[in-house]
Amino acid sequence: MNNEVLLTRPSWIEIDLKAVQFNAKSILKHTDAQRLIAVVKANAYGHGAIKVAQALYDIGVRDFAVATIAEGIELRSALYYENVKIILLGVQDVNQIHEIIKYRLSPAVESVDWLDQALHGMNDSEILNVEIAVDTGMGRMGAHSKQALQDVYDKVKESSLLQLTGVFTHFATADDNNQSYYMKQLKLFEEWVESADIPKKYWHLANSGSSLWHYREINTQTIRVGSVLYGFNPGAPLLKMPIKLHSVLTLKSKIGAVHKLQTGESVSYGATYTAQEPQWVATLPIGYADGYLRRMAGMKVLIDGQIATVVGRITMDQLVIAMDRYHPIDTEVTLIGKSGNKEISIEEFSSYARTIPHEIVTSLSSRLPRVYIK
Repeated sequence: MNNEVLLTRPSWIEIDLKAVQFNAKSILKHTDAQRLIAVVKANAYGHGAIKVAQALYDIGVRDFAVATIAEGIELRSALYYENVKIILLGVQDVNQIHEIIKYRLSPAVESVDWLDQALHGMNDSEILNVEIAVDTGMGRMGAHSKQALQDVYDKVKESSLLQLTGVFTHFATADDNNQSYYMKQLKLFEEWVESADIPKKYWHLANSGSSLWHYREINTQTIRVGSVLYGFNPGAPLLKMPIKLHSVLTLKSKIGAVHKLQTGESVSYGATYTAQEPQWVATLPIGYADGYLRRMAGMKVLIDGQIATVVGRITMDQLVIAMDRYHPIDTEVTLIGKSGNKEISIEEFSSYARTIPHEIVTSLSSRLPRVYIK
């Protein structure tokens, strides 16, 4: 562990890169896929896009997906190899077409109009790689009908400046129990893409949910996954994991102050917690500005494999825990992850927060140092 990093902030995140690699290999084996597109948008779901992508590159992954042009440029600066493809998911500003081409990014496109504007701004020496997005029911972006898809594909084929690199859709209910809606989307994608005669080598429609629970129903030659790489269940709590994944992220802090509350004494804003008897409490230098949400009061933490509890209101930079005995300053505390034979999983943490793991990990702020374990 890099103690110089920890000295700047005694609250930090540990990222297990071998766990990322294990999870990638596991989902490839589970689906019998030949190719994996690793979704590393939002700084690899808060885990660190460059470090995660480099770890995946080391085991043979050559395809990555981000959300924005800025994310794509940052990733390309680290993965400059010719054999690495970076897909831009979502809507992109066509006025940035030269930046997209310069950094060899492959934008998702949905319409002939967008392509016409892009071509108008390009010169004859430029080639734009495109991913055709198909909206089969997510309702956000993509060709919205069989004819719209055909028109976009025809436009790509007729221009020498455009190169098709993929065609995809995104499932709205692959990670819950709404199977009828999932099958409706799948049927539409297959019908529209086959009608347009787009070769299967370009297809990628298996996100984490469909790769985990629907891999027998769809084409999984190429899978496009995010949450699976980071070791959490995208279908929690409705669906159980069909494969074993390794936890990637651990959130830790250290006790910065400790004292004994006397009966009747309170802590933090609003005096919402009052000791009913003498009680050891400790302050941790982490709060909602770090992504430890204000509503997490009452959540457990782990000290030496034993449970302590967050009490009082969580503030911007600090929180307080109640302990069953004295622990000295600098004692390590686990807020997400394993300690001894106990674990606070990201699924348990997000359930307590009344949200999903995706929101938790992407909310952990940049002022929490990331420490990478290889």
